[in-house]
Amino acid sequence: MPELSELDKKIIYELGKDARQTHRKLAQTLHSKKETIAYHIKNLTEQNIITKFVPVISLTKLGISSAKIYVKIKGIADDNIIKTLVESKDICWVATSIGQWDLMVGFYYTDMIEFGKKKQFILTILNKYIESYDIVLNEDALVFNRDYLIQKGIEYRKQFIFHGQAAPTEISESDKQLLSLIRNNGRFEAREIAKALNLDARTVINRIKQLEKQEIIQGYTVFLDLQKINAQLHKMCITLANHDSKELSKLISYLKTEPRTLHIIKTVAPWELEVEMEMESMPQLFEYIKKIKSNFPNTIKSINTVTIERELKLEFFPAIQQI
Repeated sequence: MPELSELDKKIIYELGKDARQTHRKLAQTLHSKKETIAYHIKNLTEQNIITKFVPVISLTKLGISSAKIYVKIKGIADDNIIKTLVESKDICWVATSIGQWDLMVGFYYTDMIEFGKKKQFILTILNKYIESYDIVLNEDALVFNRDYLIQKGIEYRKQFIFHGQAAPTEISESDKQLLSLIRNNGRFEAREIAKALNLDARTVINRIKQLEKQEIIQGYTVFLDLQKINAQLHKMCITLANHDSKELSKLISYLKTEPRTLHIIKTVAPWELEVEMEMESMPQLFEYIKKIKSNFPNTIKSINTVTIERELKLEFFPAIQQI
């Protein structure tokens, strides 16, 4: 396993805050040289520790919802089946997992008709391998940076709103194409996007700024291959005993203060909350779960955990034909 230097960690942290920062800006922030920063980023990407730079786009503002299907596999799923899921443009997330489920598949949809078609598509592909499954509908989702990479007290954690309250914003077809083009390339060159859209670079820059002003583009972050840095992604599925909104807010506020919390997701069913955290070991996770339960004994009914073994596909935004 490559070992991250302190500068690597700081670079990943800063890129998590804003993946579009230039080498010069990063060098100023981290009191380093531009050439040194460029060298480290090149190494991190070539070793596939940083797998990609992505914009965080507020789905709800565009009338897009998301759902997941968690599957307990009967026997061993054929590799070609997994490949079919990964290559499908209808699917945004595929992960193998250890725990209550063996496979997790996510997708985006704009209405219940589309939801039903995509659900049926996934279940048909996996049909003969399904022992049991759960369908999870996402209501709200917050994305946080990897604050645990830097050793300092966490007083406030900046968050990107991936889902959120419904406030649809009308954008042009051209802007939808733009978002689709940059969805897996957060460090895009405006001139390349302009060429693909048959526009000039200045127009593309202005449109990006407008999408940021409208908070459709919430910011830019990085995806990591956690196996390369000896870390694990764990998901806690929390069922509530107390559904009082104030108690839920207190719990969410508490979860935000843990620097290893990456995603907090409100769900419609079959539980109320999902929390994704990056931990170095299972004992570390179990210790944190004990702490949560002791702090919220009357709020939490149960916590089911699952470890994400490998994320085979992850896209924060659908392809153009799905928008």
